[in-house]
Amino acid sequence: MPRYELSLRVDAPGDERMLFDDGTSARARERVYGALRLKVFSSAWVRLSLGTSKADQAMAMLVQERQANSALVGTAHLAEILAEEEEPRSDWSLLYTPQVSGSFSLWDDYPEYKPGSLPKGAHALNHSFVSAEFRAVCERAALTGLEFLRLRTAGRKAGSAWFAALPRRSLGNGLDHPWFDRSRWVPHVRHHAGKRISEVNIGQSQFHQYWLRDAEVGSNAFVQRLLELCPMPGKAESGLFGLTFVMTPRYLAGIEPAEDFAYVPWGDDGPNREGKVMRFRMLALRRRARDALVAAGLFKPRAFKRVLSVAAPEAGVANLDQLHPPVPPMYTAAELAALRARERS
Repeated sequence: MPRYELSLRVDAPGDERMLFDDGTSARARERVYGALRLKVFSSAWVRLSLGTSKADQAMAMLVQERQANSALVGTAHLAEILAEEEEPRSDWSLLYTPQVSGSFSLWDDYPEYKPGSLPKGAHALNHSFVSAEFRAVCERAALTGLEFLRLRTAGRKAGSAWFAALPRRSLGNGLDHPWFDRSRWVPHVRHHAGKRISEVNIGQSQFHQYWLRDAEVGSNAFVQRLLELCPMPGKAESGLFGLTFVMTPRYLAGIEPAEDFAYVPWGDDGPNREGKVMRFRMLALRRRARDALVAAGLFKPRAFKRVLSVAAPEAGVANLDQLHPPVPPMYTAAELAALRARERS
């Protein structure tokens, strides 16, 4: 079974949207966190490992604080974490990379990077750009399913080679978490064209409490307990306030590629101002590829987030791989052929 961590921020009543700065929320946090002996991270946030006696005590007190109108949980994130016994069902992971601005460009005719802007010791950045050492590990371990396109160096400063890492196949469209209500969410996002959203044909593993299925709200004791802490809002929220579910990404096992690498979408595909279609992708990799990169000292295990391979969608969960075409790669075959010709030159 997975375990769950709840990150939350306590606010004073009326200040959960951080509209005021008179110190009332800070005083409420000091009192509540002190009573519960919770260690603060990121200024105002604390973290609970659910299922422990300390978390049970904290949740009970926070519900009482809300009922007494003395303090409340303004924002919270529930993170699902696969337990070790889930490892046989989790051969794939996603590589989470640091993001650096102004270092890589996909917006030009040929991708490039600025050597002087890269953090020291980095071997993968901005989702799909990797170092020469990364490529060397893949070659030594005979890992499959990944091509490399050498980046052009921008600026005057010399640097070691970096590459766009281009898996040949997609991991699939993914599956929604079974608590997520797609039937209500899709009409909402389709009527908000100006808002940056995930594509509707991709499985949703992160969602605001507003998009919980009614069945879970009414019958799931675990969800009901969370909603005691964070009551359901009256309308759709941005995700900045209330409870957000950050669940394990789920993919259909029967269509996973046989190779060691695959890609998944990140953000929205679409044209830039010049009409060029931008397709940002993240790297997915099998356990043996992950282990080879960790053993070589390029990454810590925490850089990888395991995904869950699901044999078949649960009742009521749409099979998005049947309903929608496969996710295209970052570059089409024609685009990559043109880039290869320029790489050779």
